[in-house]
Amino acid sequence: MIEALALLFVLSDASTPTLPRHGDVVPVEERPSGQEHPTDPLFDREYVATDDPAFVLLAVESARQGILDARSAQDILRDAHLVDAAARIRKQNEMTYQRLEALSKAKGWRLPADNPQRASTLRTAGEARTAANFIVGQIATHQATIAQYRAQLGGKGDAQLKRTLRETLPGYQENLDLLLRLDL
Repeated sequence: MIEALALLFVLSDASTPTLPRHGDVVPVEERPSGQEHPTDPLFDREYVATDDPAFVLLAVESARQGILDARSAQDILRDAHLVDAAARIRKQNEMTYQRLEALSKAKGWRLPADNPQRASTLRTAGEARTAANFIVGQIATHQATIAQYRAQLGGKGDAQLKRTLRETLPGYQENLDLLLRLDL
């Protein structure tokens, strides 16, 4: 019996692995890193321009949430650089909110109702964890906001809205750059 196994071992080609049974369709070296193709095509799509009233409705709601989150961060965080970043973010969101609200009223577009039970999305834990949560959350929010604004600018929408977005976009980009430079 051992002689039969030894004979099989000698006759087998040791250079070819036995697993996987089916070779990869695309070798590992040639596979994309994952960033080129969304992992979930229903949810990981690029932003596209929407109709202007719907965009403003969502942008106003997002700015309101951003104001609350930044105020919460200013109250909770202790590091002076983080408090300064939170103040800049709050100021940017307040300015954006005021401009979009004025534009919406001038155009007769609907604004979202006030939400008296709105809560901050800043997750609190220990001091370092809360600071990290703030930075990571704000980076993601700013990246999404910038992508949405750029997509809306690429559409065929209202000229006044586009001017407002072009004027507010640099502030979000500056805040994103600031967040990316922060050290904990």
